[in-house]
Amino acid sequence: MTIEKALVVGTGLIGTSAALALRAKGVEVFLSDIDEHAVALARELGAGRE
Repeated sequence: MTIEKALVVGTGLIGTSAALALRAKGVEVFLSDIDEHAVALARELGAGRE
């Protein structure tokens, strides 16, 4: 089984780390968080997109 897309809800330290690991494996990652600044930082780090 291959994961092609993932939604990460919560872009704090753990969520962003998980998203970065998924991106490193070639997974398309979508980010969601109530804190828009946290999402922006995760996106700037290359963790995914909104």
